[in-house]
Amino acid sequence: MEAEASARLASVAVSSVEQTDHRSAARAAIRKVDELRRNALAGKPVEAPYQEASRFAAMAASAASSELAELYMRVAEDQFTRTHFTAALQRFSWAADLSDQARDYAYYIIASDGCDLDEANTKWLKAQIERSGWFTIGKYGEDADTAAWLLVQHADRDPAFQNDVLRVLASLVDRKDTSPTNYAYLYDRVAVNSARPQRYGTQGRCTTSGIWEPRPIEDPGRLDERRASVGLEPQAKYSARFTCRAAALTR
Repeated sequence: MEAEASARLASVAVSSVEQTDHRSAARAAIRKVDELRRNALAGKPVEAPYQEASRFAAMAASAASSELAELYMRVAEDQFTRTHFTAALQRFSWAADLSDQARDYAYYIIASDGCDLDEANTKWLKAQIERSGWFTIGKYGEDADTAAWLLVQHADRDPAFQNDVLRVLASLVDRKDTSPTNYAYLYDRVAVNSARPQRYGTQGRCTTSGIWEPRPIEDPGRLDERRASVGLEPQAKYSARFTCRAAALTR
């Protein structure tokens, strides 16, 4: 992986001395990520934007059952690996003060750690649901419901599984056994992945002009009404929270 990152760095028009400097800075950043990972997955306090991973790891340590502990640890790993993009894009944590070249070099290596994570999490959660059903709020609590939903939301390689879970959650919303907000996010994820208009405006993309916009929405005139019904803020306020910046962060 490092050889590939070096080849990418060499393709940039900089001298060999500059390449060495960028590579050295990137390796220092990678070492920082390794330390962050140890601390976060031990449930210790960590810097932004990795706090959510630490929070789930801490919950795993005090979970009431082995299945809850594994769920929370899997989500801690999920949140840790997904946060690298935020850190790189906004230049937080390990990415602060790095040159573009060093940041991209480090990110290419760091991001590779989570390549197989979604598939493993999906496989585990499928087996868990078949054995014991959904992690309902009534039985397991709100944190467990949200943790399981996060793994489903990131199971894009298995859209049939996402659709199956969506049907399960639809039957649980009225019983208050799952979060209506989480249901809305998954509904939109399934719709967009199926090339259908979404219902709640949660899924979007950055345009070429650098503005975040939602993907196609059904009956847009009543969008905010539907969003309010599941606990979501007005669409304009939601859209304004997204930052689109040019960044060559690819795997």
